[in-house]
Amino acid sequence: MNIQTALLDVARLVKTVAPIMLIGLLVSNFLFSLPHFRFILKPIERLSRFANLKSGVAISAFLLHPIVGISMLSQMYKNRLIDFRETVIAVVISILPRGIRAMVLFLAPISISILGFELGLKFITLEITSKLIVVTVGVLIGKVLLSGNDSKQIEEYECKGFRIKETIKVFLRTIAIMSVSAFLVSLLLNSDFVSSYLSFMPKEMLMIILSGIASTTAGISVAGSLLAKGVIDGKTALFAIFVSRFFHIFIESMRMSMPIYTSFFGFRIGIRLLLVHIVCRCLSIAIAIFILVTVDYFI
Repeated sequence: MNIQTALLDVARLVKTVAPIMLIGLLVSNFLFSLPHFRFILKPIERLSRFANLKSGVAISAFLLHPIVGISMLSQMYKNRLIDFRETVIAVVISILPRGIRAMVLFLAPISISILGFELGLKFITLEITSKLIVVTVGVLIGKVLLSGNDSKQIEEYECKGFRIKETIKVFLRTIAIMSVSAFLVSLLLNSDFVSSYLSFMPKEMLMIILSGIASTTAGISVAGSLLAKGVIDGKTALFAIFVSRFFHIFIESMRMSMPIYTSFFGFRIGIRLLLVHIVCRCLSIAIAIFILVTVDYFI
């Protein structure tokens, strides 16, 4: 009976969420592929120039793809166009274009379709605001520590065209993760396991955190499933999602970021830059949680 109920819950969730999610992913990826989208790169370059960074072109390139940005930073560093101090500050500021890219291509359509427009918008606002605060600190540090230099202009890098196959793959992968997560949540809610063995925190929060540590999509999906059941409120859901994202940073960094940084910069420098990257992301999540629990708009 529990399995049948869980399958019905999954079917209802997918039927409601899937069309909105697919449209959101297609529209956001299409907009990102347009040549006009490159105008977003210019403010990032100007911000880098204000911070006295010569590596503005590399920081802007993170918006196109993180590997492109890291590759350009490493070439500038190896060619002695920038020193280690500027490389560190560039990594700090790069969380803004990284965040914008992730938000447009993935987090915004996923969170809004699963959590609903209002709660999804709050999630997006917290994500961007917290990163802006961290970036502001990085810009001020650069302004104080670095001497003024003109940053290079982006000319040779173009946004790639609209790739519908990749978008469909992301959609199908997300739906698969969401379905499995929702199914397991439904089973757990109708079992005695959580209440018996994992009683040190509310079981709803625990399920979001544990699932979100492995996958942000899974964490958001579990939160959406619990919200749909009415067993958790929006603020608690967002809090649990951000806590899961805090721990997910370490898994993602070991799995993805560490090989990239060490391959481009070498092990010693790469690990140091990876630590800067991890600290900035953790600080961003901590700021988002602080805003969530203190600002009336998010209560």
